Amino acid sequence: MTQPHVPDGMPPPGSPPSVPAPVPPGTPPAADGPDPWQRLTPEELTRLHRPGVVPLRPLGLGDIFGGSLQTMRRNPRATVGMALLVLAALLVPSLLLSLGVAGTSLLAPTDREAVLLLVTLVFSALASTTLTGLIVHTVGEAVLGDRAGLEEAWEAVRGRIPALLGALVLMTVLLLLAGVMVVGVVVLATWAATAAGDLPAVLVAVGGGLAAAVLLVWAGSRLSLAPAPVVLERAGPWRGVRRAWALTSGRQSWRVTGITVLAGLVTAAFAAAVQVPVSVVLLLAGDGFLGTAGGPSTLAIVLDHAVQLAVNAVVVPFTAGVTALLYLDQRIRREGLDLVLHRTAQERAVRRRR
Repeated sequence: MTQPHVPDGMPPPGSPPSVPAPVPPGTPPAADGPDPWQRLTPEELTRLHRPGVVPLRPLGLGDIFGGSLQTMRRNPRATVGMALLVLAALLVPSLLLSLGVAGTSLLAPTDREAVLLLVTLVFSALASTTLTGLIVHTVGEAVLGDRAGLEEAWEAVRGRIPALLGALVLMTVLLLLAGVMVVGVVVLATWAATAAGDLPAVLVAVGGGLAAAVLLVWAGSRLSLAPAPVVLERAGPWRGVRRAWALTSGRQSWRVTGITVLAGLVTAAFAAAVQVPVSVVLLLAGDGFLGTAGGPSTLAIVLDHAVQLAVNAVVVPFTAGVTALLYLDQRIRREGLDLVLHRTAQERAVRRRR
């Protein structure tokens, strides 16, 4: 199956692309005739350095955030519209399960809250993973100036959904194992400091906890690129995770981490701007709207799911766009993918003229 954003015959990932150098306008054609793209006008050739939402070169922070927002603005149906459809489809069973758990008397109030949180997290993860794959494809087309329709994106990605879910499970397991190991090291260091009496145990625990949090965020940010190779390279779950880790090695790992964390802070601020006013209104409405000591009310659960739908319909397309553009940026920096993208843009511009 042809990758959505590169031409047939692209070299395997990790090897330098073999692409003919572009011929400047005005160069006499070869004896066997000109390349089709040489028939493009000078204005069309000038636009090929940025045929879509980002320039075809190593990307900066502004390019990545701006490209993600431009994709949402230029193609709202395949980004925000698709997010609404997928989220609505998965939030319905989540809502029904949540209402069933909230209404049962078999669980203690704290247990019900824990189960409700788990149900919400599971369905949100499923929806976000599916949407990320769909929107990664849409962004890949937007980079080359093409607009992937909702039906086209679904057709291209639906066969990759099992691999995307497999990558999600694999990333979750790896991060949980890493978390257990890091916490174990911090606990042992705190115990050793307490036994030796050289350093205050509280200082060791706090310092170790901060270091563990930074390490897990660093690892999670690197692994977060895995959906892109799963969709765009048709990689399996394990290979997708390995590709994400390899593409973000070295000093680039901290750059990817910084941009990913910043995107998370931006989306968290947006989510808070939507969720906080709703919570304040419910609090001001009086007792019974949020629930009682026995658990949340039906209204609170329904409103929580409605707010999730509204927030994630914007947040997920943006973060998925950032993921896709970070992936393309790393391949441009490490594998010269910009040469392949330039050639693909030329070929597509020629096809549009026919």
